[in-house]
Amino acid sequence: MFEKQEWEAKVEEAAQKLNLQWYKNEDRYSDGDIEADIIRYIAQYEPEDYDKAVCEHLDWAVYYHLTNVRRNLLNWYPFQKEASVLEIGAGCGALTGLLCDKCKKVTAVELSKRRATAAQLRCREKDNLEVIVGNLNDIEFGEKFDYITLIGVLEYQGTYTDSDSPYKDFLVKIKSLLKDDGKLLVAIENKYGVKYWCGAGEDHTGVPFDGLNQYKLGGQKTRTFAREELTELLKESGYSNCFFYYPMPDYKLPTVVYSDQYKPQNENLENAAPYYIPSDGTLLIREKGLYRDIVKNNVFPFFANSFLVECSSSSLDQGEEEKVIFAVLNSRRQKEYRLGTLIKNSGKVVKFPLENTANNHFLLSQILDNMEEIRSRGLKTLPYRVNQQNELEMDFVKLPLLENYFRDALSKGDEEGIWNLWDGILEKIDVSSEEAEQDQCIIYELKLDQYQGNQKYGKILRKGYVDMIPKNCFVDGDELLWFDQEWTLDYIPVKFVLYRAMVDTYTAMPEMESFIPATEFIKHYKMEECLDAFIELNQLFLDMVMNPYYVGILMERNNKHIFRKNVLKLL
Repeated sequence: MFEKQEWEAKVEEAAQKLNLQWYKNEDRYSDGDIEADIIRYIAQYEPEDYDKAVCEHLDWAVYYHLTNVRRNLLNWYPFQKEASVLEIGAGCGALTGLLCDKCKKVTAVELSKRRATAAQLRCREKDNLEVIVGNLNDIEFGEKFDYITLIGVLEYQGTYTDSDSPYKDFLVKIKSLLKDDGKLLVAIENKYGVKYWCGAGEDHTGVPFDGLNQYKLGGQKTRTFAREELTELLKESGYSNCFFYYPMPDYKLPTVVYSDQYKPQNENLENAAPYYIPSDGTLLIREKGLYRDIVKNNVFPFFANSFLVECSSSSLDQGEEEKVIFAVLNSRRQKEYRLGTLIKNSGKVVKFPLENTANNHFLLSQILDNMEEIRSRGLKTLPYRVNQQNELEMDFVKLPLLENYFRDALSKGDEEGIWNLWDGILEKIDVSSEEAEQDQCIIYELKLDQYQGNQKYGKILRKGYVDMIPKNCFVDGDELLWFDQEWTLDYIPVKFVLYRAMVDTYTAMPEMESFIPATEFIKHYKMEECLDAFIELNQLFLDMVMNPYYVGILMERNNKHIFRKNVLKLL
C-alpha cells in the first residue's frame, strides 16, 4: 500500500496528462462520490490486485469499474496490431488498457474529468494513449481511425446529442471519423433481454419493465433497442454491414460470446456465469430456467441480454473466412491460468492466453503434452497443433458432447443409460495412466488422511487427468474423444478423477440430484470412506487455480443456482 501523499500525487500526475481542450468544466455523468474512492483504489493497487480491492471494498460500482471480467468483451477480438483506435466513453478505463495492449495508438474520449483521470491513471504505464475530456460532438480530430468503440454510450445520446434524431446523428458523426475500411464496435443492452422479462430493473432507469413499456415508466431520455431496431438504426446511419455478437450474461460482465453463426445449443449456454444483479428484489422468474425454450424455439437473438455489433460501411468479405464466431473467456482463474477459446468460421478452434504471462503459455504447452500422453495410452483425442501465434489450434468438429448424452438420458428418465455413461468414463480414466503404489497417493503426502495399508482409495494413477469430465469429451459413434486436458495431479486415485467429473456434471445439471442423488453416486462407486479427503483435495486444487476474489464476489452477491448438498462442497 502507498501512503496517502503518494497516491494523491499519482492522481494529480494523471490529471495533468489529460487533454482538456474541449472540457466545459462540468461532469454530467457520474456514479457519485464512489468514483473518488475508485480513483484512490486504482492509485493504491496494481492492476493485478484490483479484484482484491473489489472484495475489500465491496460495492456494485467498484466491482463494475474494476473487475477484470470487463475485458472479456474485447480480449478475443482480432484487432490489427498497427491500428489506431478511438474509444468513445472510456469510463474508468476498464477496456482502455486492453486496447493499448492490442493496438498501436489509442485515443480515449470521456465526458467526465474524474472518470478520465481514472482511465489515465489506470493506464499510467502505457505510452500509446491520449485521453481527451469532453463531448465527442464538440471535439475536432485531425485523423480518422481504424476502429471506434462505442461501449455503453449510444443509449445516452438522447441526453448528450442535441438533435431531433440524436442516435442516428451521433452514429453519422462517428462514421465520419472512421477510415473507409474501418470498423465500429457497438455494445448495448437489448431492450427485450430475457433478464428484463424476469423482472430485473432496467439497467439505466432501475425501473422493472421500463424498456418493455417503451421507456414510459422511468421518464428518462435513455433508451436501448431491440435487435431489428438497432440493425435499422445502424443501416440508416450508413453502416451497411452489421455482424451481431451476443455477450453472455451481458456485455458488462461477459464470460461467453455467441453470434448468429454460432448460437447456444442448449440451456447450459457453455457455462456462462449467472447474471450479476445488484438488487434482485424485483425478480419474478429465474433467468436460467428460460433458456431451454428460448434455444429450442430459435429465438435466442431476440432475447439475448446484450449486443456487440461489428459495423462497417465497406464489404467485410476480406478476411471473412477468419471471423471469430464464438468465444469462451475463463476469467475466474488466477491471472497466470486464464485461457480463452474461440471458434472461427473457417473451421478453426483456437485456445489462447487471456493474459500475456509465461505461465499462460506454459499451460498451453501442457495441454498439448497431456493430449499426446493420454493418446499414447490408447485413448482417442482431438488433434491439436501450434499456430504462428504460439496458440493451440484444432479443427472444429460437429460431434455431440458427452455432457449432452447425460442431458438426453436425464430428460428420458434413463437411469441405466446414465450409469452406463459413468461406467464408460471410469473405464477410460482407469487406463489413462500407469498405476502407482497405494502409499504414494497424494492424499497421504498432503496429510489429508493417514496411510493405514488399506485399499479404500482404489487404484492410484501416476498421473491423473482431472479434466476428464463430460463437457471435455465428444462422442463419435462408440468412441470417446477427449479434449482440453489442461490439469494433472500426480499419484491420484481413479475415484477422485471420477468424483471431479461428477461434481462438474451435477453443477451443470442440478436436476440430476433429484434423479440420481449424489449420495447414491458416492455409494455406487464406493467413495464413502474417501469423500472427506476428496472434498479437501478438490478444494486445494481449486484454491490453487481459481481467483479467490472473483469467486468470493460470486458467492457473496450472486443468486447462484448450483447443486448444494451437505455431501458436496462446491464453488
